[in-house]
Amino acid sequence: MTLPDQAIGSRTASGAAMMVSARLFTRLIDLATMLVLTRILTPADFGLVAIAVSLVALTEAVLELPVNQALLRLPVIEQAHYDTAFTIGLIRGVVLGGFLAACAIPFAHWYHDPRLIALICVLALGPAARGLYSPRMAEFQKVLSFWRDFAIEVSGKVISFVSCTAIALLTHSYWALAIGSVFYSVGMALQSYRFAPYRPRLSLSEGAHFYEFAGWITLAQIVSAINWQFERLLLGKIRPMAQVGLFSTASDIASIPFLALFGPMARPLLAAFARVLDDPHRLAASYQKASSAMVAIGLPLLVGESLLAEPMVRLVLGEKWSGAVPLVRWLALSLTPALFTLPAMSLLMATGRTQVVLRRNLLEFCVKLPIAVAGAFSHGFMGIVVARFVAELAADFYGMVAVRSITGLSLAAQAKGWLRPVFATTGMAVAVLVLAARVVPPDDAMAAALDLAACGGFGAAVYAALLLASWGAAGMPEGLEATVWRLGRSLALRLRPRSA
Repeated sequence: MTLPDQAIGSRTASGAAMMVSARLFTRLIDLATMLVLTRILTPADFGLVAIAVSLVALTEAVLELPVNQALLRLPVIEQAHYDTAFTIGLIRGVVLGGFLAACAIPFAHWYHDPRLIALICVLALGPAARGLYSPRMAEFQKVLSFWRDFAIEVSGKVISFVSCTAIALLTHSYWALAIGSVFYSVGMALQSYRFAPYRPRLSLSEGAHFYEFAGWITLAQIVSAINWQFERLLLGKIRPMAQVGLFSTASDIASIPFLALFGPMARPLLAAFARVLDDPHRLAASYQKASSAMVAIGLPLLVGESLLAEPMVRLVLGEKWSGAVPLVRWLALSLTPALFTLPAMSLLMATGRTQVVLRRNLLEFCVKLPIAVAGAFSHGFMGIVVARFVAELAADFYGMVAVRSITGLSLAAQAKGWLRPVFATTGMAVAVLVLAARVVPPDDAMAAALDLAACGGFGAAVYAALLLASWGAAGMPEGLEATVWRLGRSLALRLRPRSA
């Protein structure tokens, strides 16, 4: 049965909103955790764990098989598919754990830190647990029902927060970070069986479907993981652990808006694009709306985060982390190019163009690697920032060309939806800079919170006013602004009788 555009859009928006809400809530828990841990642990502790996590993440990517995506693309999911997905996850977890255990000693020797051996072995339990996630969750994701994902994500973070905070307060050890990470994954895996009951059975009868789907996309995920993780591994070799901790923590803070808002949208977008593949016009319109909406939401957040890096770092991390301020400022800006073609990955996955995903990631890696290596040795952290920015611009252009080949949207047509958010964000940045110049720099957490609230609220108001004004000047076309306008009018009409 084919759903109309409005129904698909409504379900996609509802699913995306549910996942974004879950991710925002979990990021708030992450911030609360960071508020505690950064005042107990040192930057060197964070740097040590960051290096171990980078190895685990790379290994997880190498052994990744996108069983969830493969299930979502099936017209009908049968029991044999679920059993095969579970078995693949189990095998992957065993292989991953064994490989990391074998790598732990030489890796620790390379970084001259024996603490990495036990740390890597414990952290390996996290991805192994994620591989045992209930495969029946795909049954609900396929029909754009994501409230179970919401509940699982939140419960996992609560478990992680309680465990790592308690361990940090009791031991003042970096082990709090590692154990909290493992408890998060184990908690989510256990909760998935509560919301999507499944009795595990070992079978590889439908393995051909998963292996066929996994080929190119697995390679693409490996390259993507290398793109994100090699920076910390490189810095860990040429910089002290404390500086690696500053960089990794600053990177985590800078990426909070990006990952919290847009990471959860991948699955709803993939499902929505898959439903309109037989109608090129609807597919192009859906992509254009998604792209312009992501820029309209993400660009002011990342630019605002960059402008308000100082009060944010002082509030979240504390005074001893003041060295992270310039890092947060520039790392947030380095993420902005990725916004412009973010839905392209879901579009490519939905249309089965996994080779294009691989080529896009390879291009990003080939551009980023030489600039990052040369830049890290010559200019330290700023070399990494420049490498990120240049590589993302190159990947953006390739992504736009790929979208044109699928949807028929020209590069100019794709960029047209970005003009209003770029204009409004520019005006917002000027307004915030003018206000910030008149504000006394914060000297404690309370002053930082007040500065953040005042400048952030003022910037948001300026952005909203400029965005709506430019939308009205453009003739009120369909898009995020139109949706917000209709919701606002509907809310006003509902409230009017009550106030009469």
